[in-house]
Amino acid sequence: MSAKVKLGHLAMPAQDPQRLATFYRDLLGLEQHLAGNIPQMGSFVFLRDHAKTPLTVGFMTRAEARHVAWEVENIAALRALYAEAKARSIPMAFAMNHGVTVSIYLSDPEGNVFELYWPTGYDVPGVFTRPLDLALFEQSDDEILAVVNEQLRGVLAL
Repeated sequence: MSAKVKLGHLAMPAQDPQRLATFYRDLLGLEQHLAGNIPQMGSFVFLRDHAKTPLTVGFMTRAEARHVAWEVENIAALRALYAEAKARSIPMAFAMNHGVTVSIYLSDPEGNVFELYWPTGYDVPGVFTRPLDLALFEQSDDEILAVVNEQLRGVLAL
């Protein structure tokens, strides 16, 4: 299968994410986009190169959260890659609704974690994470979106 993907962001471990973010901000002019703390990543800071770029690089205290993220063009492409990964017995760790993205986290043959995600187009304030059942990606686009939207009710006016 040949899917259209583009590099979304890199997530790297850091002992002090804010200090490292400040270093890159001051040296390269990157701007802080998002910061917080969630169990999967620990404390984190995401930077971007300008306001129209979603995320460029992230630093987090949990080393096991390091990953490369690949963006797909639509939810159907994400479902197709899920099916391809399942058919190839590629290890899948979990799926997550981040509000701004719907993501699946997998491992490559060397154990490196990578994320496949579809940007929802929603402007979700702050940090939002809700787990998704991986089996959901065996359902239709509409069924996936219904679950995602239900999780976002109360956060967004849907």
